[in-house]
Amino acid sequence: MTTLREPTLLRQRPFRLLYVGQTSSVIGDAIVPIALAFAVLDLTGSASVLGIVLAARIVPTVVLLLMGGVIADRVGRRSLMLVCDVTRFCSQLLLGTLLLTGHASITTMIVLQLVAGTAAAFFQPAATGLLAEVVAPGDLQRANGMMGLSENTAWTLGPAIGGLLVSFVSPGAALMADGLTYGISGVALYLLRLPAKPRGADGPAPSMILELREGWQEFRSRTWLWTLVAWCGGFHLLVLPAWQVFGPSVSRAELGGAPAWAVITTCAGLGSILGGIIALRMRPRYILRASFIPLGLYGLQLLALAVAAPVPLIGAAALVSNIGLSMFNVFMLTAMQQNVPLAAMSRVSSYEWLGSIGLLPVGQALIGPAALVTSPTTMLIAGAVWMFCTPVLLYAVRSARDLRAVSESVPDAPDAWAAAVG
Repeated sequence: MTTLREPTLLRQRPFRLLYVGQTSSVIGDAIVPIALAFAVLDLTGSASVLGIVLAARIVPTVVLLLMGGVIADRVGRRSLMLVCDVTRFCSQLLLGTLLLTGHASITTMIVLQLVAGTAAAFFQPAATGLLAEVVAPGDLQRANGMMGLSENTAWTLGPAIGGLLVSFVSPGAALMADGLTYGISGVALYLLRLPAKPRGADGPAPSMILELREGWQEFRSRTWLWTLVAWCGGFHLLVLPAWQVFGPSVSRAELGGAPAWAVITTCAGLGSILGGIIALRMRPRYILRASFIPLGLYGLQLLALAVAAPVPLIGAAALVSNIGLSMFNVFMLTAMQQNVPLAAMSRVSSYEWLGSIGLLPVGQALIGPAALVTSPTTMLIAGAVWMFCTPVLLYAVRSARDLRAVSESVPDAPDAWAAAVG
């Protein structure tokens, strides 16, 4: 039976600060795609160039993720995340200023997105491990559900804020607002206090190669994890780039521009909120399989966009599509945090992130040229077919469909968590 224990987590100061900081930074993350899209399209009018700029944000993340996971497991995760937020705060404010003053170019946009992507490479593995430090294992689904719900709300508000700023001010103003959200996240992390990690035995630290190998062993030993990550790789190669690149370009050419795209992405965010509420309240015995069929419905929004349906119809499809994706994200993250040792969490998370998003810059860079050979409609329909086949593909993985959830808090919670929440 579901109980209203969420406020108990929010009364714990470490979780509350992490919650506020992550929500703020995700609002900024949600502003970036629409701000960058229309900044690039205003400068060049090219969907292919937009794909390259978006890829520039992802490439350093992919290249440096494994190093980020090792460093996050070695040093304080909070401190590392704080440095990353300061870096992104500066890069986005600078890009916004350059756009507002008319001094921005595609080169400067690419360089500053490379900087932001580098910070993300170190931030994401640390964030996965930090949540597991401050929350008891049995409460991780609830915590991830709350974080996912707030982040999905942010992904709803972010595009709306970004669309308003782009439409009534400029893309530069939207990117400056993005930078400020990273500043808020940095303040929250600065105020977060965790007990110092106990010192290990004297002697040289293990080599980075050894630690990467240990993390790889933890990752590859869990068939359900690496097979789901392989599916995520296909999603980021074929599906997400089609939506990110052709969504703004179709909206600009046929649907009314930035306001139409803001409406569609806001509807997608509302679907993510609904999915987050469902994931927060559900207590499935088998934590992954509950999201398989809803996840397949993500193809609806691609199909609606492919035929340039009316904006309300695309928005409705986007709402339905994102319910299952939100559920899947919460359940997969919870499963990983419940089944991977905390000491290796950031390294395993880095392999998970690398496998999931490693092909995203490839997809972003190639989706435009591929559409020139075929058509945007063909690429969107191909992505829809991939999603409609997803429930069958994932259910075929026995260890994924049969993975049980940890449903109760356990008495032997991690020492760091016990000390942090007292």
